Amino acid sequence: MTKPNDAFRRDSLGGRLTRRKVIERGAIGAAGLFGAGFLAACGGSSKSSAVTSGSKSAGGSITIGSFQDNAMAPFRDTFIKRFEKETGIKVKYNETSYDAWYQNAKNDGLNKTGAYDIYVMDDNWVPEFAASNIIQNLDEIGFKVNPDILPKGLEQGYWPPKSGPRLKDFANDDPALYAIVIIDDVELLYYHADYFDEAPKTWDDVYSAMKSKAKPPKLYGWSARGVKGNPIVMTYLPLLNSYGGEFVREDWSPGFAGPEGVGALERLMSFIPYMPAGVAEFDTDQETQVLLQGKCMALTEYTGLVHRVDDRKSSQVVGKIKMAATPTQEKSGPAIGTFVCGIASGAQNPEGAKRFLEWFTSSEIQRDFARGDGSAAVTKSALTDPQAVKDFRWLPAIADAVNNSVPKPKTPDEPKFEDILGTHLNQALVEAIQKKSGYTAIAKSHLTKAANEIAQFIKQQGGYV
Repeated sequence: MTKPNDAFRRDSLGGRLTRRKVIERGAIGAAGLFGAGFLAACGGSSKSSAVTSGSKSAGGSITIGSFQDNAMAPFRDTFIKRFEKETGIKVKYNETSYDAWYQNAKNDGLNKTGAYDIYVMDDNWVPEFAASNIIQNLDEIGFKVNPDILPKGLEQGYWPPKSGPRLKDFANDDPALYAIVIIDDVELLYYHADYFDEAPKTWDDVYSAMKSKAKPPKLYGWSARGVKGNPIVMTYLPLLNSYGGEFVREDWSPGFAGPEGVGALERLMSFIPYMPAGVAEFDTDQETQVLLQGKCMALTEYTGLVHRVDDRKSSQVVGKIKMAATPTQEKSGPAIGTFVCGIASGAQNPEGAKRFLEWFTSSEIQRDFARGDGSAAVTKSALTDPQAVKDFRWLPAIADAVNNSVPKPKTPDEPKFEDILGTHLNQALVEAIQKKSGYTAIAKSHLTKAANEIAQFIKQQGGYV
């Protein structure tokens, strides 16, 4: 998911990151929840109990809260109305900015106010919201998962994670589903069909094509989000993953400062002669504009761009842009950032909320979700539906990208990791643009600094190993 730059930034509490500390993190900003009774109730066992106070049988009404995002428009404007018509359950839908909604949802869940039944969330909220009992354990309330849902998307809602490193105090817990994926947002390769006979298979293929065909500033070979923090990290991760590097290893040590990570950053730097000037300050709008103007051969971006490439109001490349999973080197490694929904711990109508989420993630509804405007559905059958694919050529690419995706580390500290790495990546890019050579040394220097800083932060937090 493409987040607003500098969004979801939270200061460290300091001290060892234990189960108790993770729960305390969630309690920041919620008045009166630091008492022993709350912590004993939330942190005393490896499993959380579903909160059912105030619950009613499915019926009546439910309230859904969300952050504002264009991808939510069909969900909000079409499918909520359809659910109301089919079930008789009324749905109230409220949305606000990303940062404001994160705080509102957290405070509502911790205080058990019952203002919301369903939270629409960024998947990197799951560690904090699940560990703090802000959202309910869906397994415990009998949520029926549609087996048609793509596994890599489904796994974004588990806590602790099914794979990858775990916080020490959660290492032996059984993974449980706390949030269900509703939109499979994932990074794709967008490439101009006039300059590629087929989707480039490797990053070397991308480089070869731009080297022979790009003619800046009339035609750039590549565009990127280069601004510090989350944007440039999202530019780098598909390369890092494909070169065999890791954001963090199983033991939580940074995995990007070795040969794989350096090679990935070198390859990105090799695109500099074929990228727009000022790319180090580009975010999504600037990055995508050159593609939509027909001045760029390729870039990587999340699925939100698919609806813009054929929009005649904003695009000069209608019908020209194709999509694929991000290129391989040793393997493919698109970054994934799904939209997920959790049921509030203080939900007034958890049965109605459960019914809605089971309904929306059903194969029939997901098929119609994909057929409607090519939205990033979460089921295999929807993303491969012949009618949907005929109208929306990007759907198979989304399925392929999700199936090969690599998740980010599952910890409340992940945004801090992004801040650190993203700051040094931006500095490396700026230096490489200025010097126009010495990319290996530049990459090694800045990635090593980032790795050391993250390692020190992890050590200060404790609770990782």
